Amino acid sequence: MFQKKSSVKTAWSSLRGGFFAIGFFSLILNLLMLAGPLYMLQVYDRVLTSQNMDTLIALTLLLGGVFVVTGLLDLVRVRILNRLGARFELKIGAPLLKASIRRRLQGKSAAGDNPAADITGLRDFISGSTLIAFFDAPWIPIYLAVLYMLHPYLGALGLAGALTLTILALINNSRAAGVMQDASRARSRSDALFTTSEQNAELVQAMGMNGDLARRWTALQQDAHTLKTRVSDRIASFSVLSKTIRMALQSGMLGLGAALAITGQTTAGVMIAATIVLARALAPIDQLIGQWRGFLAARGSYKNLRALDEAFPEQPKRLALPRPQLSINTAIAQAGPPLARKATIGDIEFALSAGDVMAVIGHSGSGKSTLARMLAGIWVPQRGAIRLDGTPMSKWDPQELGHMVGYLPQDVQLFDGTIRENIARFATSIDDAKVFEAAVSADVHGLISDLPDGYDTQLGDGFHLSGGQRQRIALARALYNDPFILVLDEPNSDLDSQGELALRNAIRGASARGAITFVMTHRPSTLEAVNKVLTLSKGSQTGFGDKDDILRPRQAGLPAKDKPQIAAQQAQPQAQKGAAQ
Repeated sequence: MFQKKSSVKTAWSSLRGGFFAIGFFSLILNLLMLAGPLYMLQVYDRVLTSQNMDTLIALTLLLGGVFVVTGLLDLVRVRILNRLGARFELKIGAPLLKASIRRRLQGKSAAGDNPAADITGLRDFISGSTLIAFFDAPWIPIYLAVLYMLHPYLGALGLAGALTLTILALINNSRAAGVMQDASRARSRSDALFTTSEQNAELVQAMGMNGDLARRWTALQQDAHTLKTRVSDRIASFSVLSKTIRMALQSGMLGLGAALAITGQTTAGVMIAATIVLARALAPIDQLIGQWRGFLAARGSYKNLRALDEAFPEQPKRLALPRPQLSINTAIAQAGPPLARKATIGDIEFALSAGDVMAVIGHSGSGKSTLARMLAGIWVPQRGAIRLDGTPMSKWDPQELGHMVGYLPQDVQLFDGTIRENIARFATSIDDAKVFEAAVSADVHGLISDLPDGYDTQLGDGFHLSGGQRQRIALARALYNDPFILVLDEPNSDLDSQGELALRNAIRGASARGAITFVMTHRPSTLEAVNKVLTLSKGSQTGFGDKDDILRPRQAGLPAKDKPQIAAQQAQPQAQKGAAQ
């Protein structure tokens, strides 16, 4: 089985060189931080006793130079971390977007899944101050060694304090980690509901769901805040305890140093220097305890992203097959959405040749949209196959297959970008001639030309298009690059009579170019452009053949009360033509 190294792990490993540089700078910085205690030691033990102003000036200037160097090194360290965070995000962003799409297609996404937030959180952790504390922590033994050099008792007290705070940090981690993950999942659920409600604002407003959804969101937020408060309280308790212990240790170090100075075992300078060294030694541990929640969140994000990447890896590129030109043969014994407990369609079999246009008709819930997704290559039949020129569609490379398929779903979505980019499917290299050709084929060139910036009109930035306009631009996107398979799922749901005429002309044009077109529809006006019809009922095929052979017996077998309705539907296109004339 194909195994691919995790993109997340690879991206993290690529930061190793930068981390080594950060570690080296941290070593130099922590060594230079000893300049402060040494300065105090010299001032108390030499300057004050000798009353030599020149020595004080020289020591002060030297210390000032050290502070300038440490400031520059600290700035370099922070800037390196910022760039490492950006590099990590750029390396994992595209693979995880693809993995997230694959997870969605397989029906395994949950409401709380938010890879974008995990990526952002992990980037902020890499660029933040918490990681700096991790790089400073390994150099704590340097300060403890200095304390032992000043006096063994001082070193023993410093070691006891460092061990105490480290134990507190480990207990803090064990008590907060599980609750932090629960809080993160609860927050993701509330965020998902908020986003869904905002995206469907018109539906929410029209159906009076504002208040109920707001109460639902508040309940989810309450659960998230309860867990978050529990985590914050635990971390805050340990943080306060660690600060109290650190302050007590500093006072104890000062008292112990004074006692040793009184007994003549050390000097006053040693007493002050030891207090400063201890504060510096304990600072990284204290900082880690205070920011432990950020570390737990980053660790959870890393686990989520790595699990996503490893569970839905990118498949190796398959053999490039020639572009199909002749036929599609469909034999679906059993199919349905991914993870569905039972099939929703089955016993479907038909064959079409280049230029054929087939309407798929049936009542709501008959399986039209499921079949549309199968024909577009989104889902794969559990039993059976869809073959292009004899080759199963599942054997094609998904990216290459996508370039040969035009798909217009019921729920039309356009992406943040220009109209030109949307029609060209955000191709790296856009062929303007093909964009124009697709727009003309969909009869949307005039509409686009009337927009403020034409094809360069930016979508997704407060600019509003009507449902019919979006549907026609999406039709142009489906027609881009002359796809061999064209799947239109209820393509005229938002179209007026002019839009329906443009749709029929687009279907005829695609047929003339050799495309095989599928139209899932309820409207009889669309049937003018088709030559084949497939009927579905409760997920099974009930008829397939030429349009006239299927529709006439279908009408003849209807109850008498339904025949006038069908006759009116068939007369509707003729009436529209007469009105236009």
